[in-house]
Amino acid sequence: MVKYIISAIIIGMMGTMWSAVSAEERTENERELVAAYDPDRPPFHFQEDGEPAGFAVEILNEIEARAPVQVTFVPKREREAIAALETGEVDIVIGVSYSEQRAETMEFSNSYYSSSAGLFVPEETAAIESVADVSNHTVAVKTDSVERVFLQNIRRIQFNETSSLDQAVKLMIRERADALAGEVTSTEELLEQYGEAERFRVVDHYLAPIEFSFATSAEDYQTLRQLNNGLKSIHNDGTYQELFREWFPEKDASRQTMWLALQIVGTALLVTAGIIFLAVRINRKLQKEVARQTERLNETNRSLQEQIEATRNSNEFQKQILQSSPRGLMTIGRDGTITSCNPKAALILNTVETLAGKSYQNDDLLYYFLKEKWERVLHDGKQFLGEERDWVRPDGIRLHLRTYIYPLYNFEQDIVGVMFSFEDISEEMQVRYQAFEHEKNQALSRVVAGIAHEIRNPLTSIKTFIDLLPFKFQSKPFRAKVTALVPQEMERINQLIEGLMDYSKSRPVQQEGLDTSALLKSCQLLFERTAANKGVMIEVSVEPNLWILADRQQLKQAVINLVINGMDALAEQSSAEEKRVLLQNYRQNNKVCMEIKDNGPGMSKEVQRQVFEPFYTTKTEGTGLGLAIAKQHVEENQGFFQVWSEPGEGTSIHLIFPEYQPAEERSDMI
Repeated sequence: MVKYIISAIIIGMMGTMWSAVSAEERTENERELVAAYDPDRPPFHFQEDGEPAGFAVEILNEIEARAPVQVTFVPKREREAIAALETGEVDIVIGVSYSEQRAETMEFSNSYYSSSAGLFVPEETAAIESVADVSNHTVAVKTDSVERVFLQNIRRIQFNETSSLDQAVKLMIRERADALAGEVTSTEELLEQYGEAERFRVVDHYLAPIEFSFATSAEDYQTLRQLNNGLKSIHNDGTYQELFREWFPEKDASRQTMWLALQIVGTALLVTAGIIFLAVRINRKLQKEVARQTERLNETNRSLQEQIEATRNSNEFQKQILQSSPRGLMTIGRDGTITSCNPKAALILNTVETLAGKSYQNDDLLYYFLKEKWERVLHDGKQFLGEERDWVRPDGIRLHLRTYIYPLYNFEQDIVGVMFSFEDISEEMQVRYQAFEHEKNQALSRVVAGIAHEIRNPLTSIKTFIDLLPFKFQSKPFRAKVTALVPQEMERINQLIEGLMDYSKSRPVQQEGLDTSALLKSCQLLFERTAANKGVMIEVSVEPNLWILADRQQLKQAVINLVINGMDALAEQSSAEEKRVLLQNYRQNNKVCMEIKDNGPGMSKEVQRQVFEPFYTTKTEGTGLGLAIAKQHVEENQGFFQVWSEPGEGTSIHLIFPEYQPAEERSDMI
């Protein structure tokens, strides 16, 4: 006995030491995650004494205890939380239901609670007994919710939309709606909190199914994997069941009651069998038991048939989606064999040959796009989304394709192959090119107007000297001035004309070493007169010999478009403050940055989210292509944009490029 006690103590001490080491390692590797939750969605997530509480919050706390993460909770309405997820302000949004639209910008964990949307009406209302009766009535509903999408096809229905379920419940309580459509569990809890549960009843519990999950950003697979593993862990060790019984005792009580009833029935049967020894009674009991088991078996068979039918319908639905997809879709297994190819892919490839069963290495298109990405996708889970490249079809037709390459997962989240999706955007590229050329021509006309003013000044000086030449040719001071000033004025005209030609001509991308200080000075020279006519001062503050590798024409066009935008923004500003556009360059973290900054009216967050979309503009006569063109040219030269702007605080745009070290000192003319 003593030996067993000593062994138990040693095992306990070893377990404690192991836990301490594991805890230390876990602390070192912890990731800090920010989770947003709606503070008015009891019993899933709400605030209690200023702290987050609820079923979903406790689930996330249990996941945190099992994974190397540290979670900070912040209260946000659902729409605000999704916006914060897109900007990277938060890492997780709690309690988001899946939709195809949301799936384009975020990922969803496994479901932690299954519910449904229900239709609630006042107890005394007799006109609405089902969802079919809501026509010509006003329904309170949360914006962008599953129930809102479900009800929108009902004719003559009127919506009173809110940003949260809590506000929708209040609208119904205040009799500003005839009915309420909302998730059943939370709605019942809110009505109970407001003491209004007796005033309302549910006429339809199952408008649409709702699965609650945790949402992460579109490519945050590490956080998504930790959430799914955590959910699996708390299911396996019984923690999830304990939390469910704690937060939903009525649902769990019904399960316990059923189990207790089964136990009582079984005990009664045993007692009866022990008391009654007659063979006839035993035989009857056996017959009843056989009949009951037979009925259960039949019920199981019916349920299995329904599941088989549902699976067939689901497979058929997926097949129809693949067949009618506007994109070409091809799947490849881990061994490199093509497993499927939809009709759109065959149409783009101009082939009638069955591709399924072939190796992707034997297909020109797949090998062209996958040869450098296959291992990274299959083994690292890397995604390549929205890449655009030219490809020449075997029949000689040149196509411009936009491709999406990402891993295929099975239900256990293991990578089982590669999905290759592509679309022909040749016509789209032609339209985009024509639109960009149109914008470029508009900007060019404005540049020409400014250059005309700039050329007139040196021409006037040269003409004055020529007019005086017959009278003062013998004067040495006069000849000295002619010799000094005329070449300077002619060089100024030459620089202006070269800048105009450099901007206007069209040619393929040709990268070369560029001195950013010279580039910015040349742009100032082009707009100095135009800006002065508009009451705008263009200032240059540059550091020499900060070089980048880029296409001179494209970068100059990008900077010119940004300067034009800055001057237009300042022209619309009526304040007495001095209007300035500042062009400067500097080095930061082995990068070279060119900054175009103005003290204009600035932009709101909403405008900043759309400002790079083609044809989006806030100008009355703008085309909405200037910034789109500038962004494209910068990205084509391995650079990227950073935009800072606040209403009333002006706008600052940074063009950031890798620094380039020329082989020898050069002074290129821009």
